[in-house]
Amino acid sequence: MPAGAAPGVEIPSTLRRRALDVLRRDSGEAPLRGLLGAPALGELRDGLRATGADALVYLVPGQGTADGVAVLVRSTGEPTALPLPGLGALGREPLERYLDAGARRSAVSEQGMDAHAEAHRDWEAALEGLCDWAGPAVLAPVLDALDTRAADDGHGKAKDERGKAENGQDGQAERDAPVRLVLVPCGNLGAVPWHAARLPRQRADARRPYAYACEDTVISYAASGGEFLRAARRGRVPASERAVLVADPSGDLTWAQDEVTALRTAYYTEALLHGWHEDAPENALGTPDDVLSHLPGGPAAPTASLLHLVVHGLAGLRPTDSALHLAGPDTSDPQGPADTPDPGRLTVTRILDVPAGEPAATGPLIVLSACETDLSSRDHDEALTPTTALLARGATDVVGSRWKVSDSASAALMVVFHHQLTVAGLAPPGALRAAQLWMLDHDRHPVPGLTGLLLAETQSDAGGLARAVSWAGFIHQGNPAPHAPVEGRQP
Repeated sequence: MPAGAAPGVEIPSTLRRRALDVLRRDSGEAPLRGLLGAPALGELRDGLRATGADALVYLVPGQGTADGVAVLVRSTGEPTALPLPGLGALGREPLERYLDAGARRSAVSEQGMDAHAEAHRDWEAALEGLCDWAGPAVLAPVLDALDTRAADDGHGKAKDERGKAENGQDGQAERDAPVRLVLVPCGNLGAVPWHAARLPRQRADARRPYAYACEDTVISYAASGGEFLRAARRGRVPASERAVLVADPSGDLTWAQDEVTALRTAYYTEALLHGWHEDAPENALGTPDDVLSHLPGGPAAPTASLLHLVVHGLAGLRPTDSALHLAGPDTSDPQGPADTPDPGRLTVTRILDVPAGEPAATGPLIVLSACETDLSSRDHDEALTPTTALLARGATDVVGSRWKVSDSASAALMVVFHHQLTVAGLAPPGALRAAQLWMLDHDRHPVPGLTGLLLAETQSDAGGLARAVSWAGFIHQGNPAPHAPVEGRQP
């Protein structure tokens, strides 16, 4: 294995073994039996080429006194192990402070508004520190290593050609095409919003002397290389083809109805509605069974093309207890599961409880405009969250959130996301990035779907939308391809 991006640096044998272990245990379908000639490694390379991704990057925390490591898998050449002291136990202190602040915030959630407000301020300060750390400690050296290797192996030319194809023009545009990464963060590194990593950079914009990683990079996340490959093999269908929108059945998300109304009015006029919404049918309560019926393997035929849920989500003490909070069944229905504890919770276990069958060539886009749908509490088991469970169920793309976002900020971001998806024609990872860049732009202009009270709310909090807490919680998992194929691939 190459020693890394920095010439002359000798990678300790223990670090080599850890990098190899990550690759060997990653694929559940075809375990790697070593790097040379391993078929699963070839599959990863093929998947990267098919989706136009520049690299699959495993982020591995160090144990004891050892450094952490980034394992860089490109579409050509051997994987590279890049030592990262910032991922060692001492280097990860900003992450530990962030996790501790999050735990304290959760612990005081029922101790009154003042206590929770103070804990939230501490947590947001820890989030700011986390973003400051994530750039210099991890993303900057990873991007530098990828850039160096691109120049060495001719991949830079391939990127220029891809940029021409995507932009339809020569010159500066293809050179400015964003880097496309799929990150596989191991352990509690999955709690970090790596797309919000701050990269030191001189900017003409005096508001901030740094750039966020998402400004130059399209970042998707995966729980494993196997998950990346399964999603990469699924095609997409136009989101508007069979759209389903679910407004918070509890009625206590203030902007849920406004968000769903804006999406239906501007982009999905034929969408089916469920939940607490004046236009939803009386029997469309937004129960777990309602949602499951529109997923792959459910009784509805055909499956939804888009399932957008504006609901509460919560990380459980055990990953399989993490759930979306939906409506309970109609108590007048004699077939309803009256004896089921909290039947309005759609847990990871229920999402995964589907008979095995032939996987479909295409899958839906599922958007979880909700709290903590991509975390599983303090242990952060990336393989068992509502987001990853929905991918396992057959979704092609899932947008989830890593913390509770103000529902007005979330609603604004979601309207812009769907504008980028349906009007600008971007694929989900690019549409999410474009929406986040819109949030960062202090000179932003409202998209046509952003109207009425929701527009007034966003204009009254123009500066607040640019704070990391307002936009960086949302992540994309699934197919990282920048295009919108209607047929499944077989990379």
